[in-house]
Amino acid sequence: MQKYTILGIKLYDYGAREALRNTDSFLHNGALNTIVYISSSNLAQASKDEQLRECLEAVDMTICTEPDVLEAAGIAGRNRIREIDEKVYLRELLKKFGFEVTTGVGGIETSVKAVYDTGKEGPNIGIFGEFDAVPGMGHSCGHNLMCAMAVGAGEAVHSVIDDIGGKVTVFGTPAEEGGGGKIIMLNNGAFKELDIAMILHSASDTVVNDISYSRTDLIVDYYGKTSHAATWPEEGISALNPILDLFQIVNSMRLELADKGKILGIISKGGEEPIYIPDHCQARFTIRSFSMKYKLELLERFKKICEHVAEITNTRLEISDDGLAYEDIRNNQSLEEALRKNFTDLGEIVKPRERALGIGCTDMGNVTHEIPGLQSYVLVVPETRGHTKEFEDACYSEAGHKTIAVGSKAMAMTAVDVLTNPELLEAIRRDFKEMKEKYE
Repeated sequence: MQKYTILGIKLYDYGAREALRNTDSFLHNGALNTIVYISSSNLAQASKDEQLRECLEAVDMTICTEPDVLEAAGIAGRNRIREIDEKVYLRELLKKFGFEVTTGVGGIETSVKAVYDTGKEGPNIGIFGEFDAVPGMGHSCGHNLMCAMAVGAGEAVHSVIDDIGGKVTVFGTPAEEGGGGKIIMLNNGAFKELDIAMILHSASDTVVNDISYSRTDLIVDYYGKTSHAATWPEEGISALNPILDLFQIVNSMRLELADKGKILGIISKGGEEPIYIPDHCQARFTIRSFSMKYKLELLERFKKICEHVAEITNTRLEISDDGLAYEDIRNNQSLEEALRKNFTDLGEIVKPRERALGIGCTDMGNVTHEIPGLQSYVLVVPETRGHTKEFEDACYSEAGHKTIAVGSKAMAMTAVDVLTNPELLEAIRRDFKEMKEKYE
């Protein structure tokens, strides 16, 4: 443990293993509020707020969440619990609970896989947790709660599974926010032994069904020939013209596409100086639809438009993928109904999936195409959008602690339902087969 002062605030800093030992004693004493995650914004606020400063200085253990805070205190990042080191904390905690734990599975260094196998016949229940933050916005998406829910649910199932049979596997899945962590792990076979896969997302309502976009992102580059635009324009071939033509065509498609799909783009390179005809310009596009089939049709159509524009403007075209393709979520209906009942039994009001909850993309969508599964939502605070400072604050509050408890119990209860009810497992498999036949 090291002591340091930053912005006049005295804090106590722990390395990963030392933090784990202290956490173990805090868990034993039931004093979870003695651990505080801090960021630079928290410290700035505390430097002006005497009550908050006293509160931070009174806690037994602080864990910084931003490298700049560590650097300001003169502490090497490798000695800290940072997001990249969360796998260490997760691994050691699950080991204490009796799981067999490995890291770096599925082609991602920071992933975690924890298995408890009874050695008896039964399904393998997969419980997923995310822990990456939103770039520049901290845990405004509540992934810190999701990882805690996965560990809580895994330990709850572990406490009874020896009497039931089967297997429970907890996955720490990094890089959901744009990195496609689950897609990489899925493609590398990390989930191939699972019978079902579940994840609960922090949200402003408790909801069991889900919708998300199927999404492919592209980088479009056009190449022409540079020349002086004022003196010898006839010698140049503008790489900007095809970009502008492309946007004109895409804009003309909006009425036709309506809500079936979206082509959204920006000009990422438009030339260097107005006096020169640019020989290289670039645009980035995201192509989305709630239907993977329609997205693929739209994708092929867009590529043909790009090619025709290149031909018309006498430019050379290059199209490349911008990251991995995220596919639409396909929740398993029987699994949803089991979770809905358990949420209700826990006193949660389950609401329908509304647009106000936000509609984006998730790499869990790809998982539900290959394994019976779901992504559902659990309330933190109502009427508060994710990816906001207000939601991040709520995730660190008492409301966030309640969310962890409710989410852990709901997933654990659903897992036990699947482990003990062969008819439910059969219904889940039947729903999955029907989904595959419908879409493929």
